[in-house]
Amino acid sequence: MTDVLIKHMQSLLPNVAVSKDSILPFTRTQFVKKDELILKENELCDALYFVTKGCIYMYYEQNNTQQVIHFALENWWMTDYKTFATQSPAVYSIRAMEDSELIVMNRHQYEALLNQYPVVAVYFNKIHERAYGAALLKQKTYATTSKEEFYRYFKNTYPDIIARIPDPIFASYMQVSLEELIHLKQSGIS
Repeated sequence: MTDVLIKHMQSLLPNVAVSKDSILPFTRTQFVKKDELILKENELCDALYFVTKGCIYMYYEQNNTQQVIHFALENWWMTDYKTFATQSPAVYSIRAMEDSELIVMNRHQYEALLNQYPVVAVYFNKIHERAYGAALLKQKTYATTSKEEFYRYFKNTYPDIIARIPDPIFASYMQVSLEELIHLKQSGIS
């Protein structure tokens, strides 16, 4: 599984040789089943998760309902970054949307990896730049468009993602009811 991570690193840093042997001591593999809880809100957040197979999602609880805010598919990283940095209780929960294979790196391993191989910090910087940019674009798009336009944007921009996300989870992500999402899908938005 670390081969997938190495390929991803090389795709973002093509002129840098990062070997499996150099990364392996800083990671562990975790297999999770669909619906399995990976990180629970209010538990210590001490890990980064790289998805090599499957899909996971991040959410918080409000009024006994999951409010989905983020997804991670193959070659994506996920954690509660705010609390990972401070090793404090998580603000979000992370759950498997599908049976998934993850590469996991705890805070100590992450810092040791960056200290031993500083070039990996450039890789993580690229990851964080992309993620932050995408989050800001999602926020603007959601705030400045109708639900129909947002659904069209997401469907056209991320067709592979939307095909894999169950309707109840995507409805939560869009902050609409399941009925509203079904109506949007049936209205033939393309």
